[in-house]
Amino acid sequence: MKKKIEEEMVISPRDKIYSIIIKNPGLHFREIQRRVGFVNGVIQYHLDYLKRKNYIREEKEGKFSRFYSLQEKTVDSKIMNLLRQKQVRKILIFLLEKRRSTLNNISKETSLSKTIVNFHLKKIISAGLVIEKNIGEKTFYSIVNKEPILEHLIVYKKSFLDSMVDNFVSVWEEELGL
Repeated sequence: MKKKIEEEMVISPRDKIYSIIIKNPGLHFREIQRRVGFVNGVIQYHLDYLKRKNYIREEKEGKFSRFYSLQEKTVDSKIMNLLRQKQVRKILIFLLEKRRSTLNNISKETSLSKTIVNFHLKKIISAGLVIEKNIGEKTFYSIVNKEPILEHLIVYKKSFLDSMVDNFVSVWEEELGL
């Protein structure tokens, strides 16, 4: 009897991959592989099947493909694609905590080089999440609309596997009384 129950609880590789994508929208192929522990061919086969059957969609982003469930309508892939990048996530969280900041200050506070910060800021600005404003001789960067970014960080906090996100979200949840 116990063996029969254990057999019924076995999750197929496809279900495991799909479940990971639902819980962690925007993961790229290698991260899915790390989380499920299957070889490339098995993952690719099941991802292709799930795409053909319209369970998931694939979004190309540079050299990465990110995967989203077609059942989940609340995920903004533009925001999630950026939040899935650790350095971009650091910059966005810093800007969420501050009203505005300069390139030098962002670089200093995130421990990222100015070149890296500048590179990522260009992506974030082109996505419409951050604006740059010149005041005198200084250029300041600020978040356009913090609510959708906060919502994605709060809802998918566990999927980031990042203590910085956990700490940030804990503070916001306290402020919001959640």
